[in-house]
Amino acid sequence: MQVIIAVIQKSAGSFAYITMLLFVFIFIFTLLGMQLFGGRFDFPDGKPRGNYDTFNIALVTVFQVLTMENWQTVLFDSMRSDEIGLIVPAVFYIAWIFIGNFILLNLFLAILLDSFLDEDEGDDDDILEAERAAKQIKQAKIEKEKQRRMKKLGTTMFKSGSYQQWKDTQTLK
Repeated sequence: MQVIIAVIQKSAGSFAYITMLLFVFIFIFTLLGMQLFGGRFDFPDGKPRGNYDTFNIALVTVFQVLTMENWQTVLFDSMRSDEIGLIVPAVFYIAWIFIGNFILLNLFLAILLDSFLDEDEGDDDDILEAERAAKQIKQAKIEKEKQRRMKKLGTTMFKSGSYQQWKDTQTLK
């Protein structure tokens, strides 16, 4: 869970840009829908719930089509109007579904997956760094043990009278 939260926090900046872009397209398609379909959904059986008469309702209708929740009802209501025809609503909704759903919403997933891949690479870097640190610690212990043994060897050589020989070999190194 911590990894997921970290990935979402890391990619929040990119999400902000995609969200702004998505809202710009929602705004554009809301205004375009109001221009094309506004006031044209007055049918004998009443006005459908998803219409383009006011900005607020048009915004909800465009969002409904974006999420593809019962969007075909909105499409059929748009095609039912005699003033609009069949081609204009079809092109409008296909364009909006393609741009909004297949491109913009999938960008969210792409950013999230990219952040997860970066997190995995970061884990690999952490593992390599831990291995390097362990190697350095091991090397430091080996050096410390060498120095301890050399000191011990030096004191026994000093006691046996060969300290000067040992000191000469150390200066040659």
